[in-house]
Amino acid sequence: MSGTTSLYRLTNEYQDLYDAVLSSADEETGEVDLSLVTALAQRQEEWKKKAVSVACVYRALKDDGERVGREIERLTAIKKRIERERDRIKDGLDAACQTLGVESVKGMYANISYRLAPPTVVVDNPDEIPEEYIRVKVTRNEDKVAIREAIQQGKEVPGAHLEQKKNIQIK
Repeated sequence: MSGTTSLYRLTNEYQDLYDAVLSSADEETGEVDLSLVTALAQRQEEWKKKAVSVACVYRALKDDGERVGREIERLTAIKKRIERERDRIKDGLDAACQTLGVESVKGMYANISYRLAPPTVVVDNPDEIPEEYIRVKVTRNEDKVAIREAIQQGKEVPGAHLEQKKNIQIK
């Protein structure tokens, strides 16, 4: 049953059985319904098996992700080498064409030609540019490191607080 039942469903069933055991307790003696206790123990074992299975899937996906990440890094390095070589060849061809004053060459498998690129703005002196041509960018970010340090030193920072969280560890 643990192979086909989801962890979510087992968790809910486990919690429901736990609540049922607590509510079945006799107020005077504290005795509980043993059939509920047995069912709870069984569900707990099913839950543990499912949780370990889910953790194994997590680990496999994590390993796959790391493997893919390494492959992406390897392929990115190859791509950069190819692009550097491509740019080196293009720059050499450009230099040769300009040295010889060649504007156009047609071939069976490739053509070489020049065209005018859109004009680019060159700013010679930024201080002389009129205000109407200046774009001001203002960003506002909270300094979370400073906020954390202030709160940890006992200072109150309006609009902020520290929150402690737990992170699941799957190994």
